[in-house]
Amino acid sequence: MRLLSLKQARPGMKVGKTIFTGDGKVLLGNGMILTDRLIDGLVRSGIDAIYIDDPQTEDIVVEDLIRPETRRLAADTIQKTVKQLMNSNKLARRVSVKDMGLHFQQAFQAILSDLMGNPQILVHLANISTFSGSMYYHAVNVSVLATAVGMSLGYNRNQLLDLGIGAMLHDIGKIELPPELLKKETRWTEEEMEIAKQHTIHGFNILRKQHDISLLSAHIALQHHERLDGSGYPQGLSGKKIHEYAQIVAICDIYDSLTSPKPWRKRYMPQDALEYLLGSGGYLFEHRLVQAFRDHIAIFPVGSGVVLNTGETGVVCRVDPKYCQRPTVRVMKDGRGNDVRMPYEVDLKEELTKFIVGFDDDELFHMETT
Repeated sequence: MRLLSLKQARPGMKVGKTIFTGDGKVLLGNGMILTDRLIDGLVRSGIDAIYIDDPQTEDIVVEDLIRPETRRLAADTIQKTVKQLMNSNKLARRVSVKDMGLHFQQAFQAILSDLMGNPQILVHLANISTFSGSMYYHAVNVSVLATAVGMSLGYNRNQLLDLGIGAMLHDIGKIELPPELLKKETRWTEEEMEIAKQHTIHGFNILRKQHDISLLSAHIALQHHERLDGSGYPQGLSGKKIHEYAQIVAICDIYDSLTSPKPWRKRYMPQDALEYLLGSGGYLFEHRLVQAFRDHIAIFPVGSGVVLNTGETGVVCRVDPKYCQRPTVRVMKDGRGNDVRMPYEVDLKEELTKFIVGFDDDELFHMETT
């Protein structure tokens, strides 16, 4: 299968990966044949990209790091908690919500089980098009990424539990923000940003009252916008005053936000998002934490269309976890832009004079201009 922006999708193409709505319901099943009506429906649902199967790429498999049912369970847990809190009055939010921690422990244990069953934890953007934009799935993505980093750092199960649950709930304080602010489809003004910054304090105040949620998890909600140099918020903490868990979640939050589309911009290319994080090492975040994150990210995910420095274009078909930046590419067009009769594979680990210069779908990613 291969990844296309929805603007490149055409009637007659075969869906290569099931697409879900923001609340976990199936929007379009694997194997469905696209029609104009179905494409219009995807546009209305906020889908910006889709995996499709064709004869040249049908053997390319995009593996999910966690199972779709695990992702839906976690997202559903977050969604139900948000609704429960929003349906209560502000006074009730300051007291413990029955079994909140238990439900999140169950959801996280499913995530951890899937990750521990994966012999090579390498995060592809496997859900890049399979879920419409949703704060719930953003929270799950951040939790998965943070847990993968925690595992690479040798965290024990209890540490992973505090980290993963804190990651799932890092933005829970947004329920206290004005609804019109969360629904706004343009960038926030400076005044709106100052209001939005309060979600960190709101989140901490909600979580610290939950008797079965760790205080460390609550501090993730409070500190995930703090930065090593003291430039963050809400307290302007610096250095070791910022908990390591909060730094990990901050890194994962930034990466997932940048590589997700917003109403006012396309998604950033994975390598651009990673380059930003690498540049912030030692400045905004500890170097070793950024490096631990980098070691588990496939910046050219399987199924993505790429362009080589030779002008050849193709689809990433394999990624060696030891050489994430040098995948194997199945070439579909030669350097002159002509379709090749027999697609061939280029292993960039072996052919060192060739390298990827970008993605071939201009509609999918935000391109930095200088």
